[in-house]
Amino acid sequence: MPSDAREEPLPRVVRPRSLLFALPAAGRRWSAGLRAAVAVALPGTLVLLSGHAGAALFVTFGSFAVLYGEGRPYRVRARVVLTAGAALLLSAGLGTAVGTLGAGKPAVVLVVTVVAVLAVYTVDALRLGPPGALFFALACGGALVATEAGADPLSLLACTALGAVSSAVVSMAGVVADRDKPERVAVQRAVRAVDTFLGHAGTETRHAASSALSAAWNAVHDAGRKPGSEPATTLIAAHRRFVAAAGDASPGDALPLPRPGVGYRLRRSASLRSHAMVTALRVGVTCVAAGSLSASLGLTRPHWAVLSALVVLQQGTDRVRANVRGLQRFAGTAVGLGLFAALSAFSPAGFALVAAVAALQFCIELFVPRNYAVAVVFITPVALLAGGAAATGAIGPVIRDRLAETAVGVALAFLSLYLLAPHAHRRTFHWTEARVRAAARQVLVSAPAMAPRRDLQFELEGTTRAAVDSAHNDLAWTRRHWPAHAELVHLGYDLLAACWATAPGDRLAGAQRWEQAFRALSPAETQQN
Repeated sequence: MPSDAREEPLPRVVRPRSLLFALPAAGRRWSAGLRAAVAVALPGTLVLLSGHAGAALFVTFGSFAVLYGEGRPYRVRARVVLTAGAALLLSAGLGTAVGTLGAGKPAVVLVVTVVAVLAVYTVDALRLGPPGALFFALACGGALVATEAGADPLSLLACTALGAVSSAVVSMAGVVADRDKPERVAVQRAVRAVDTFLGHAGTETRHAASSALSAAWNAVHDAGRKPGSEPATTLIAAHRRFVAAAGDASPGDALPLPRPGVGYRLRRSASLRSHAMVTALRVGVTCVAAGSLSASLGLTRPHWAVLSALVVLQQGTDRVRANVRGLQRFAGTAVGLGLFAALSAFSPAGFALVAAVAALQFCIELFVPRNYAVAVVFITPVALLAGGAAATGAIGPVIRDRLAETAVGVALAFLSLYLLAPHAHRRTFHWTEARVRAAARQVLVSAPAMAPRRDLQFELEGTTRAAVDSAHNDLAWTRRHWPAHAELVHLGYDLLAACWATAPGDRLAGAQRWEQAFRALSPAETQQN
Protein backbone atom coordinates (compact mmCIF):
# COMPACT_ATOMS: atom_id res chain seq x y z
CA MET A 1 0.00 0.00 0.00
CA PRO A 2 1.13 3.59 -0.54
CA SER A 3 3.25 4.85 2.33
CA ASP A 4 2.33 7.73 4.57
CA ALA A 5 3.84 11.12 3.82
CA ARG A 6 7.34 11.57 5.21
CA GLU A 7 9.83 14.36 5.69
CA GLU A 8 12.96 14.00 3.60
CA PRO A 9 16.13 16.10 3.60
CA LEU A 10 17.28 17.63 0.34
CA PRO A 11 19.94 15.80 -1.66
CA ARG A 12 23.39 16.55 -0.32
CA VAL A 13 25.06 19.54 -1.96
CA VAL A 14 28.67 18.57 -2.46
CA ARG A 15 31.44 21.05 -1.79
CA PRO A 16 33.55 21.89 -4.85
CA ARG A 17 36.75 21.35 -2.91
CA SER A 18 35.76 17.76 -2.10
CA LEU A 19 35.33 17.08 -5.83
CA LEU A 20 38.40 19.00 -6.93
CA PHE A 21 40.88 17.19 -4.72
CA ALA A 22 39.07 13.93 -4.06
CA LEU A 23 40.62 10.63 -5.01
CA PRO A 24 37.75 8.26 -4.21
CA ALA A 25 38.33 4.55 -4.10
CA ALA A 26 37.52 2.87 -7.38
CA GLY A 27 38.47 -0.64 -6.46
CA ARG A 28 41.66 -2.39 -7.45
CA ARG A 29 42.28 -1.08 -10.95
CA TRP A 30 45.77 -2.40 -11.60
CA SER A 31 44.49 -5.22 -13.78
CA ALA A 32 42.30 -2.79 -15.73
CA GLY A 33 45.28 -0.49 -16.20
CA LEU A 34 47.41 -3.35 -17.46
CA ARG A 35 44.72 -4.33 -19.96
CA ALA A 36 44.60 -0.75 -21.24
CA ALA A 37 48.40 -0.71 -21.60
CA VAL A 38 48.56 -4.05 -23.41
CA ALA A 39 45.74 -2.96 -25.73
CA VAL A 40 48.16 -0.30 -27.03
CA ALA A 41 51.45 -2.16 -26.73
CA LEU A 42 50.38 -5.35 -28.51
CA PRO A 43 49.04 -3.88 -31.77
CA GLY A 44 51.65 -1.10 -31.70
CA THR A 45 54.41 -3.71 -31.58
CA LEU A 46 52.84 -5.66 -34.43
CA VAL A 47 52.74 -2.52 -36.59
CA LEU A 48 56.39 -1.78 -35.76
CA LEU A 49 57.44 -5.31 -36.66
CA SER A 50 55.60 -5.00 -39.97
CA GLY A 51 57.86 -2.09 -40.89
CA HIS A 52 55.32 0.76 -40.52
CA ALA A 53 56.83 2.65 -37.59
CA GLY A 54 55.22 5.93 -38.61
CA ALA A 55 51.72 4.51 -38.16
CA ALA A 56 52.24 2.57 -34.91
CA LEU A 57 50.64 5.12 -32.60
CA PHE A 58 47.45 5.23 -34.63
CA VAL A 59 46.43 2.00 -32.89
CA THR A 60 45.74 4.24 -29.88
CA PHE A 61 42.54 5.55 -31.47
CA GLY A 62 41.06 2.04 -31.52
CA SER A 63 42.65 0.97 -28.24
CA PHE A 64 40.49 3.47 -26.36
CA ALA A 65 37.73 0.85 -26.81
CA VAL A 66 39.15 -1.26 -23.97
CA LEU A 67 38.12 1.47 -21.52
CA TYR A 68 34.44 0.84 -22.30
CA GLY A 69 34.49 -2.85 -21.36
CA GLU A 70 35.69 -2.59 -17.77
CA GLY A 71 33.23 -3.98 -15.24
CA ARG A 72 31.14 -5.77 -17.85
CA PRO A 73 30.50 -9.50 -17.47
CA TYR A 74 32.73 -11.48 -19.79
CA ARG A 75 29.77 -12.97 -21.63
CA VAL A 76 29.05 -9.56 -23.20
CA ARG A 77 32.34 -7.69 -22.73
CA ALA A 78 33.91 -8.47 -26.10
CA ARG A 79 30.72 -7.37 -27.87
CA VAL A 80 30.64 -4.10 -25.92
CA VAL A 81 34.30 -3.38 -26.67
CA LEU A 82 33.91 -4.19 -30.36
CA THR A 83 30.87 -1.90 -30.53
CA ALA A 84 32.88 0.92 -28.96
CA GLY A 85 35.73 0.09 -31.32
CA ALA A 86 33.44 0.34 -34.34
CA ALA A 87 32.22 3.75 -33.13
CA LEU A 88 35.83 4.89 -32.64
CA LEU A 89 36.70 3.66 -36.14
CA LEU A 90 33.75 5.56 -37.57
CA SER A 91 34.82 8.68 -35.70
CA ALA A 92 38.37 8.34 -36.97
CA GLY A 93 36.99 7.77 -40.47
CA LEU A 94 35.10 11.05 -40.37
CA GLY A 95 38.27 12.76 -39.19
CA THR A 96 40.39 11.31 -41.99
CA ALA A 97 37.76 12.29 -44.57
CA VAL A 98 37.81 15.93 -43.49
CA GLY A 99 41.60 15.89 -43.14
CA THR A 100 42.01 14.48 -46.65
CA LEU A 101 39.72 17.10 -48.16
CA GLY A 102 41.58 19.91 -46.43
CA ALA A 103 38.26 21.67 -45.90
CA GLY A 104 39.59 24.23 -43.44
CA LYS A 105 38.99 25.12 -39.82
CA PRO A 106 35.17 25.58 -40.04
CA ALA A 107 34.79 22.01 -41.28
CA VAL A 108 37.13 20.77 -38.56
CA VAL A 109 35.05 22.45 -35.87
CA LEU A 110 31.80 21.18 -37.37
CA VAL A 111 32.75 17.53 -37.76
CA VAL A 112 34.32 17.18 -34.30
CA THR A 113 31.28 18.92 -32.80
CA VAL A 114 28.88 16.57 -34.59
CA VAL A 115 30.75 13.55 -33.25
CA ALA A 116 30.75 15.09 -29.77
CA VAL A 117 27.00 15.80 -29.82
CA LEU A 118 26.06 12.33 -31.06
CA ALA A 119 28.36 10.67 -28.55
CA VAL A 120 27.05 12.77 -25.65
CA TYR A 121 23.42 12.06 -26.50
CA THR A 122 24.03 8.33 -26.89
CA VAL A 123 26.15 7.91 -23.76
CA ASP A 124 23.74 9.99 -21.66
CA ALA A 125 20.55 8.42 -23.00
CA LEU A 126 21.90 4.90 -22.52
CA ARG A 127 23.42 5.85 -19.12
CA LEU A 128 26.71 4.22 -20.02
CA GLY A 129 28.77 6.17 -17.49
CA PRO A 130 32.58 6.60 -17.63
CA PRO A 131 34.62 7.11 -19.69
CA GLY A 132 31.90 9.01 -21.53
CA ALA A 133 31.88 10.71 -24.92
CA LEU A 134 35.34 12.28 -24.94
CA PHE A 135 37.33 9.55 -26.63
CA PHE A 136 35.08 9.41 -29.72
CA ALA A 137 35.63 13.12 -30.36
CA LEU A 138 39.30 12.71 -29.48
CA ALA A 139 39.71 9.92 -32.07
CA CYS A 140 37.99 12.07 -34.68
CA GLY A 141 40.13 15.13 -33.97
CA GLY A 142 43.35 13.14 -33.69
CA ALA A 143 42.76 11.32 -36.97
CA LEU A 144 41.91 14.61 -38.66
CA VAL A 145 45.12 16.29 -37.48
CA ALA A 146 47.25 13.29 -38.42
CA THR A 147 45.74 13.13 -41.91
CA GLU A 148 46.30 16.84 -42.44
CA ALA A 149 49.93 16.29 -41.42
CA GLY A 150 50.35 13.74 -44.23
CA ALA A 151 49.42 10.39 -42.66
CA ASP A 152 48.02 7.80 -45.03
CA PRO A 153 44.26 7.53 -44.32
CA LEU A 154 44.07 3.80 -45.05
CA SER A 155 47.01 3.00 -42.79
CA LEU A 156 45.52 5.14 -40.04
CA LEU A 157 42.14 3.41 -40.24
CA ALA A 158 43.73 -0.04 -40.46
CA CYS A 159 45.73 0.66 -37.31
CA THR A 160 42.62 2.01 -35.57
CA ALA A 161 40.76 -1.20 -36.43
CA LEU A 162 43.70 -3.28 -35.22
CA GLY A 163 43.68 -1.38 -31.92
CA ALA A 164 39.95 -2.06 -31.51
CA VAL A 165 40.32 -5.78 -32.19
CA SER A 166 43.28 -5.93 -29.81
CA SER A 167 41.14 -4.23 -27.15
CA ALA A 168 38.44 -6.88 -27.49
CA VAL A 169 40.97 -9.69 -27.13
CA VAL A 170 42.82 -8.10 -24.21
CA SER A 171 39.60 -7.19 -22.40
CA MET A 172 38.77 -10.89 -22.13
CA ALA A 173 42.10 -11.85 -20.52
CA GLY A 174 40.60 -11.94 -17.02
CA VAL A 175 38.19 -14.72 -17.93
CA VAL A 176 41.02 -17.21 -17.50
CA ALA A 177 41.67 -16.25 -13.87
CA ASP A 178 38.15 -15.41 -12.61
CA ARG A 179 35.31 -15.52 -15.10
CA ASP A 180 32.66 -14.65 -12.48
CA LYS A 181 34.33 -11.56 -11.04
CA PRO A 182 32.31 -8.77 -12.77
CA GLU A 183 28.88 -10.03 -11.70
CA ARG A 184 30.17 -11.02 -8.25
CA VAL A 185 31.52 -7.51 -7.65
CA ALA A 186 28.22 -5.98 -8.80
CA VAL A 187 26.25 -8.21 -6.42
CA GLN A 188 28.56 -7.38 -3.51
CA ARG A 189 28.14 -3.68 -4.22
CA ALA A 190 24.34 -4.09 -4.17
CA VAL A 191 24.43 -5.96 -0.87
CA ARG A 192 26.48 -3.16 0.70
CA ALA A 193 24.07 -0.53 -0.64
CA VAL A 194 21.08 -2.38 0.82
CA ASP A 195 22.84 -2.64 4.17
CA THR A 196 23.47 1.12 4.09
CA PHE A 197 19.81 1.81 3.31
CA LEU A 198 18.59 -0.42 6.12
CA GLY A 199 20.86 1.40 8.55
CA HIS A 200 20.09 4.93 7.30
CA ALA A 201 16.74 4.94 5.49
CA GLY A 202 16.02 7.94 3.27
CA THR A 203 15.39 8.99 -0.32
CA GLU A 204 19.08 9.16 -1.15
CA THR A 205 20.06 5.81 0.36
CA ARG A 206 16.93 4.16 -1.04
CA HIS A 207 17.77 5.40 -4.51
CA ALA A 208 21.39 4.25 -4.13
CA ALA A 209 20.29 0.79 -3.02
CA SER A 210 17.71 0.48 -5.79
CA SER A 211 20.20 1.63 -8.43
CA ALA A 212 22.84 -0.80 -7.15
CA LEU A 213 20.30 -3.64 -7.20
CA SER A 214 19.30 -2.72 -10.75
CA ALA A 215 22.94 -2.63 -11.88
CA ALA A 216 23.58 -5.99 -10.22
CA TRP A 217 20.56 -7.56 -11.92
CA ASN A 218 21.83 -6.22 -15.24
CA ALA A 219 25.19 -7.85 -14.56
CA VAL A 220 23.56 -11.15 -13.59
CA HIS A 221 21.48 -11.13 -16.78
CA ASP A 222 24.48 -10.12 -18.93
CA ALA A 223 26.42 -13.01 -17.41
CA GLY A 224 23.61 -15.42 -18.33
CA ARG A 225 23.06 -16.52 -14.74
CA LYS A 226 19.84 -18.40 -13.99
CA PRO A 227 17.67 -18.62 -10.85
CA GLY A 228 19.41 -20.82 -8.32
CA SER A 229 22.93 -19.72 -9.26
CA GLU A 230 25.03 -18.25 -6.47
CA PRO A 231 24.95 -14.59 -7.68
CA ALA A 232 21.19 -14.75 -8.32
CA THR A 233 20.50 -16.35 -4.93
CA THR A 234 22.58 -13.76 -3.07
CA LEU A 235 20.96 -10.92 -4.97
CA ILE A 236 17.43 -12.19 -4.39
CA ALA A 237 18.15 -12.35 -0.66
CA ALA A 238 19.36 -8.74 -0.70
CA HIS A 239 16.36 -7.68 -2.75
CA ARG A 240 14.02 -9.37 -0.25
CA ARG A 241 15.55 -7.39 2.61
CA PHE A 242 15.21 -4.20 0.57
CA VAL A 243 11.53 -4.87 -0.23
CA ALA A 244 10.73 -5.93 3.35
CA ALA A 245 11.94 -2.52 4.59
CA ALA A 246 8.97 -0.99 2.73
CA GLY A 247 6.57 -3.17 4.73
CA ASP A 248 5.64 -5.50 1.88
CA ALA A 249 5.87 -9.26 1.71
CA SER A 250 9.05 -10.84 0.43
CA PRO A 251 9.32 -11.34 -3.34
CA GLY A 252 9.52 -14.71 -4.98
CA ASP A 253 12.43 -16.25 -6.82
CA ALA A 254 11.75 -14.70 -10.24
CA LEU A 255 14.60 -12.62 -11.67
CA PRO A 256 13.70 -9.05 -12.65
CA LEU A 257 14.16 -8.08 -16.26
CA PRO A 258 17.43 -6.35 -17.25
CA ARG A 259 17.67 -2.70 -18.27
CA PRO A 260 15.31 -1.41 -21.00
CA GLY A 261 16.48 -1.97 -24.56
CA VAL A 262 18.69 0.46 -26.46
CA GLY A 263 15.78 1.62 -28.61
CA TYR A 264 13.62 2.46 -25.60
CA ARG A 265 16.41 4.43 -23.92
CA LEU A 266 17.24 6.42 -27.04
CA ARG A 267 13.60 7.18 -27.86
CA ARG A 268 12.63 8.25 -24.34
CA SER A 269 15.37 10.90 -24.37
CA ALA A 270 14.16 12.42 -27.66
CA SER A 271 12.59 15.31 -25.77
CA LEU A 272 13.85 18.85 -25.40
CA ARG A 273 13.42 18.44 -21.64
CA SER A 274 15.41 15.24 -21.22
CA HIS A 275 18.83 15.26 -19.57
CA ALA A 276 20.46 13.76 -22.66
CA MET A 277 18.92 16.27 -25.09
CA VAL A 278 19.62 19.32 -22.92
CA THR A 279 23.21 18.21 -22.46
CA ALA A 280 23.77 17.40 -26.14
CA LEU A 281 22.31 20.71 -27.37
CA ARG A 282 24.37 22.73 -24.91
CA VAL A 283 27.48 20.80 -25.95
CA GLY A 284 26.75 21.47 -29.62
CA VAL A 285 26.23 25.22 -29.31
CA THR A 286 29.19 25.71 -26.99
CA CYS A 287 31.59 23.54 -28.99
CA VAL A 288 30.83 25.44 -32.19
CA ALA A 289 31.35 28.74 -30.38
CA ALA A 290 34.60 27.57 -28.76
CA GLY A 291 36.00 26.21 -32.01
CA SER A 292 35.00 29.31 -33.96
CA LEU A 293 36.55 31.67 -31.41
CA SER A 294 39.72 29.61 -31.36
CA ALA A 295 39.95 29.75 -35.15
CA SER A 296 39.28 33.50 -35.23
CA LEU A 297 42.14 34.02 -32.77
CA GLY A 298 44.49 32.31 -35.19
CA LEU A 299 45.11 29.26 -33.02
CA THR A 300 46.21 26.23 -35.00
CA ARG A 301 43.97 23.46 -33.68
CA PRO A 302 40.45 24.75 -32.90
CA HIS A 303 39.25 21.18 -32.31
CA TRP A 304 41.21 21.26 -29.03
CA ALA A 305 38.90 24.04 -27.80
CA VAL A 306 35.95 21.88 -28.87
CA LEU A 307 37.29 18.97 -26.82
CA SER A 308 37.83 21.20 -23.78
CA ALA A 309 34.25 22.50 -23.90
CA LEU A 310 32.99 18.93 -24.33
CA VAL A 311 34.83 17.71 -21.24
CA VAL A 312 33.23 20.39 -19.05
CA LEU A 313 29.68 19.91 -20.32
CA GLN A 314 29.34 16.23 -21.21
CA GLN A 315 28.03 15.11 -17.82
CA GLY A 316 24.98 17.36 -17.80
CA THR A 317 23.50 20.45 -16.19
CA ASP A 318 25.15 20.17 -12.75
CA ARG A 319 27.11 23.44 -12.46
CA VAL A 320 29.10 22.44 -9.40
CA ARG A 321 30.50 19.34 -11.04
CA ALA A 322 30.98 21.09 -14.39
CA ASN A 323 32.89 23.96 -12.82
CA VAL A 324 35.14 21.53 -11.01
CA ARG A 325 35.66 19.54 -14.19
CA GLY A 326 36.62 22.72 -16.05
CA LEU A 327 39.25 23.59 -13.48
CA GLN A 328 40.50 20.02 -13.61
CA ARG A 329 40.66 20.15 -17.40
CA PHE A 330 42.76 23.32 -17.45
CA ALA A 331 45.08 22.32 -14.61
CA GLY A 332 45.48 18.76 -15.90
CA THR A 333 46.16 19.98 -19.44
CA ALA A 334 48.82 22.42 -18.20
CA VAL A 335 50.63 19.66 -16.32
CA GLY A 336 50.07 17.24 -19.20
CA LEU A 337 51.68 19.65 -21.64
CA GLY A 338 54.70 19.73 -19.35
CA LEU A 339 54.78 15.92 -19.41
CA PHE A 340 54.52 16.02 -23.21
CA ALA A 341 57.45 18.43 -23.36
CA ALA A 342 59.51 16.17 -21.11
CA LEU A 343 58.76 13.12 -23.26
CA SER A 344 59.53 15.03 -26.44
CA ALA A 345 62.93 16.05 -25.04
CA PHE A 346 63.96 12.39 -25.12
CA SER A 347 62.69 12.00 -28.72
CA PRO A 348 61.33 8.49 -28.15
CA ALA A 349 60.78 6.43 -31.28
CA GLY A 350 59.83 2.91 -32.26
CA PHE A 351 59.37 0.52 -29.36
CA ALA A 352 60.26 3.20 -26.79
CA LEU A 353 57.48 5.45 -28.07
CA VAL A 354 54.91 2.65 -28.05
CA ALA A 355 55.99 1.72 -24.51
CA ALA A 356 55.63 5.34 -23.38
CA VAL A 357 52.09 5.60 -24.76
CA ALA A 358 51.16 2.23 -23.24
CA ALA A 359 52.36 3.48 -19.83
CA LEU A 360 50.26 6.64 -20.27
CA GLN A 361 47.24 4.53 -21.19
CA PHE A 362 47.77 2.51 -18.02
CA CYS A 363 47.61 5.71 -15.97
CA ILE A 364 44.51 6.96 -17.82
CA GLU A 365 42.58 3.80 -16.93
CA LEU A 366 43.81 4.03 -13.36
CA PHE A 367 42.51 7.57 -12.77
CA VAL A 368 39.60 8.24 -15.17
CA PRO A 369 36.92 7.10 -12.66
CA ARG A 370 38.72 8.70 -9.70
CA ASN A 371 39.98 12.20 -10.51
CA TYR A 372 39.76 13.75 -13.95
CA ALA A 373 42.53 16.30 -13.28
CA VAL A 374 44.99 13.46 -12.78
CA ALA A 375 43.64 11.50 -15.75
CA VAL A 376 43.93 14.43 -18.15
CA VAL A 377 47.62 14.79 -17.25
CA PHE A 378 48.09 11.53 -19.15
CA ILE A 379 45.34 11.99 -21.75
CA THR A 380 47.00 15.18 -23.04
CA PRO A 381 50.34 13.67 -24.15
CA VAL A 382 48.58 10.61 -25.60
CA ALA A 383 46.36 12.84 -27.74
CA LEU A 384 49.30 14.94 -28.90
CA LEU A 385 51.59 12.00 -29.61
CA ALA A 386 48.93 9.98 -31.45
CA GLY A 387 48.07 13.05 -33.52
CA GLY A 388 51.69 13.48 -34.54
CA ALA A 389 52.38 16.72 -32.65
CA ALA A 390 55.86 15.56 -31.64
CA ALA A 391 56.83 15.13 -35.29
CA THR A 392 55.98 18.68 -36.36
CA GLY A 393 59.22 20.26 -35.15
CA ALA A 394 59.32 22.84 -32.35
CA ILE A 395 56.96 21.97 -29.52
CA GLY A 396 56.85 25.47 -28.02
CA PRO A 397 54.07 26.71 -30.35
CA VAL A 398 52.21 23.42 -29.83
CA ILE A 399 52.19 23.85 -26.05
CA ARG A 400 51.27 27.54 -26.29
CA ASP A 401 48.34 26.98 -28.65
CA ARG A 402 46.99 23.92 -26.84
CA LEU A 403 46.96 25.81 -23.54
CA ALA A 404 45.23 28.80 -25.13
CA GLU A 405 42.68 26.59 -26.86
CA THR A 406 41.97 24.81 -23.58
CA ALA A 407 41.38 28.15 -21.88
CA VAL A 408 38.96 29.21 -24.64
CA GLY A 409 36.97 25.98 -24.45
CA VAL A 410 36.77 25.94 -20.66
CA ALA A 411 35.83 29.64 -20.43
CA LEU A 412 33.00 29.35 -22.95
CA ALA A 413 31.74 26.19 -21.27
CA PHE A 414 31.59 28.06 -17.95
CA LEU A 415 29.61 30.88 -19.58
CA SER A 416 27.18 28.49 -21.26
CA LEU A 417 26.30 26.89 -17.92
CA TYR A 418 24.88 30.22 -16.72
CA LEU A 419 23.76 31.91 -19.95
CA LEU A 420 22.53 29.12 -22.23
CA ALA A 421 19.16 27.78 -21.00
CA PRO A 422 20.10 28.52 -17.37
CA HIS A 423 16.88 26.95 -16.02
CA ALA A 424 17.01 23.79 -18.11
CA HIS A 425 17.51 21.75 -14.95
CA ARG A 426 14.02 22.79 -13.81
CA ARG A 427 12.42 21.44 -16.97
CA THR A 428 14.35 18.19 -16.66
CA PHE A 429 13.33 17.93 -13.00
CA HIS A 430 9.63 18.07 -13.93
CA TRP A 431 10.12 15.91 -17.01
CA THR A 432 11.48 13.08 -14.86
CA GLU A 433 8.42 13.39 -12.62
CA ALA A 434 6.14 13.11 -15.63
CA ARG A 435 8.07 10.05 -16.81
CA VAL A 436 7.61 8.37 -13.40
CA ARG A 437 3.85 9.06 -13.42
CA ALA A 438 3.48 7.67 -16.92
CA ALA A 439 5.52 4.57 -16.09
CA ALA A 440 3.53 4.01 -12.88
CA ARG A 441 0.26 4.17 -14.84
CA GLN A 442 1.60 1.51 -17.19
CA VAL A 443 2.50 -0.70 -14.24
CA LEU A 444 -1.00 -0.36 -12.77
CA VAL A 445 -2.69 -1.03 -16.11
CA SER A 446 -0.53 -3.96 -17.17
CA ALA A 447 0.31 -5.63 -13.85
CA PRO A 448 1.62 -8.27 -13.45
CA ALA A 449 3.72 -7.74 -16.62
CA MET A 450 7.44 -7.34 -15.87
CA ALA A 451 8.46 -4.87 -18.60
CA PRO A 452 6.54 -1.86 -17.17
CA ARG A 453 8.13 -2.50 -13.76
CA ARG A 454 11.56 -2.45 -15.36
CA ASP A 455 10.74 0.84 -17.10
CA LEU A 456 9.49 2.40 -13.86
CA GLN A 457 12.73 1.42 -12.13
CA PHE A 458 14.69 3.08 -14.94
CA GLU A 459 12.64 6.28 -14.70
CA LEU A 460 13.01 6.46 -10.93
CA GLU A 461 16.78 6.32 -11.25
CA GLY A 462 16.62 9.46 -13.40
CA THR A 463 14.69 11.45 -10.82
CA THR A 464 17.49 11.54 -8.28
CA ARG A 465 20.06 12.79 -10.79
CA ALA A 466 17.64 15.56 -11.75
CA ALA A 467 17.15 16.45 -8.10
CA VAL A 468 20.90 16.63 -7.45
CA ASP A 469 21.41 18.84 -10.51
CA SER A 470 18.68 21.19 -9.32
CA ALA A 471 19.98 21.30 -5.75
CA HIS A 472 23.45 22.24 -6.98
CA ASN A 473 22.16 24.86 -9.42
CA ASP A 474 19.11 26.32 -7.72
CA LEU A 475 18.86 25.39 -4.05
CA ALA A 476 15.97 27.71 -3.07
CA TRP A 477 13.83 26.52 -6.00
CA THR A 478 14.63 22.89 -5.30
CA ARG A 479 13.72 23.32 -1.63
CA ARG A 480 10.21 24.45 -2.64
CA HIS A 481 9.63 21.53 -5.00
CA TRP A 482 11.48 18.82 -3.12
CA PRO A 483 8.71 17.53 -0.78
CA ALA A 484 6.36 16.56 -3.63
CA HIS A 485 9.27 15.23 -5.69
CA ALA A 486 10.59 13.08 -2.84
CA GLU A 487 7.10 11.74 -2.09
CA LEU A 488 6.61 10.80 -5.74
CA VAL A 489 9.93 8.95 -5.75
CA HIS A 490 9.04 7.10 -2.55
CA LEU A 491 5.63 6.21 -3.98
CA GLY A 492 7.26 4.83 -7.12
CA TYR A 493 9.63 2.65 -5.12
CA ASP A 494 6.74 1.54 -2.89
CA LEU A 495 4.84 0.48 -6.00
CA LEU A 496 7.82 -1.54 -7.22
CA ALA A 497 8.12 -3.18 -3.81
CA ALA A 498 4.43 -4.11 -3.91
CA CYS A 499 4.87 -5.57 -7.39
CA TRP A 500 7.77 -7.67 -6.16
CA ALA A 501 5.58 -8.96 -3.35
CA THR A 502 2.86 -9.97 -5.80
CA ALA A 503 2.96 -13.57 -6.94
CA PRO A 504 3.60 -14.10 -10.68
CA GLY A 505 0.35 -13.99 -12.62
CA ASP A 506 -1.61 -12.29 -9.81
CA ARG A 507 -3.09 -8.81 -10.10
CA LEU A 508 -1.68 -6.07 -7.91
CA ALA A 509 -3.81 -5.56 -4.79
CA GLY A 510 -5.31 -2.11 -4.21
CA ALA A 511 -4.63 -0.80 -7.72
CA GLN A 512 -7.30 1.90 -7.32
CA ARG A 513 -5.64 3.21 -4.16
CA TRP A 514 -2.32 3.37 -5.95
CA GLU A 515 -3.91 5.37 -8.77
CA GLN A 516 -5.43 7.79 -6.27
CA ALA A 517 -2.08 8.19 -4.50
CA PHE A 518 -0.28 9.11 -7.72
CA ARG A 519 -3.15 11.40 -8.75
CA ALA A 520 -2.94 13.20 -5.40
CA LEU A 521 0.59 14.34 -6.26
CA SER A 522 -0.76 16.82 -8.78
CA PRO A 523 1.58 17.78 -11.64
CA ALA A 524 0.10 21.29 -11.53
CA GLU A 525 1.51 21.77 -8.04
CA THR A 526 5.03 20.63 -8.95
CA GLN A 527 5.51 22.20 -12.37
CA GLN A 528 5.29 25.88 -11.51
CA ASN A 529 8.67 27.58 -11.89
